[in-house]
Amino acid sequence: MTRARERAAPRRPGVAALCAAALALLALAVSAGWTADLDRALSRAAVAAALHAPGPTRAAQVVEHVTQPVWVYLAGALAVVARARAGRRREALCALGAGLAASVASPVLKVLVGRPRPALEAGLTSAQGGAFPSGHATASATVALLVLVLLLPPARTASARVRRVAAGGAFVLLVAVDRVWLGAHWPTDVLGGWLLGGALVALAATAAARRPVPASRSAAQGSGG
Repeated sequence: MTRARERAAPRRPGVAALCAAALALLALAVSAGWTADLDRALSRAAVAAALHAPGPTRAAQVVEHVTQPVWVYLAGALAVVARARAGRRREALCALGAGLAASVASPVLKVLVGRPRPALEAGLTSAQGGAFPSGHATASATVALLVLVLLLPPARTASARVRRVAAGGAFVLLVAVDRVWLGAHWPTDVLGGWLLGGALVALAATAAARRPVPASRSAAQGSGG
């Protein structure tokens, strides 16, 4: 582990805690209806635009099907396998755990919050079930962050890092806009998915960065106790 990574490692639990706290507060706000007016205004504007723009809406419907969580998680699983075959099994295992946790936590939160979707009557989407958090947003954010943080080998140049981040960000943003455009989710559903993914990836990065205690040191600690 490089010194830069060693300095960054202690911050990851803080990022995870911050994302988790923000997610809990957002879920509370959503359940209490505090975000309803803003969500409703943004969703109505997006769906109205979608109904008057058949070309972009058809493209958004294609994006909806291509970025189904099952396909996004499958792509992430392939990246996990590739990382494990490259000899980075700890990182691969931590990434796999985060992906599995995200795939379970999102539907569980949907049931707990019980929020209806915004505009299914418009016929723009076939999405079903609860709205908060967005499963598409959770999957895209989780997998994109895992690939950038854990599953890709370190970028050799700053420009390569920028290109990676730009590609990952564009993918996550495309999915986010798609969910609101089609009326499948409220904007805060998307934000909730991002926060859930961010918390889980930060935890995975913390676990991957934690170096195992050498056997000799562990034995010395045991004898000293």
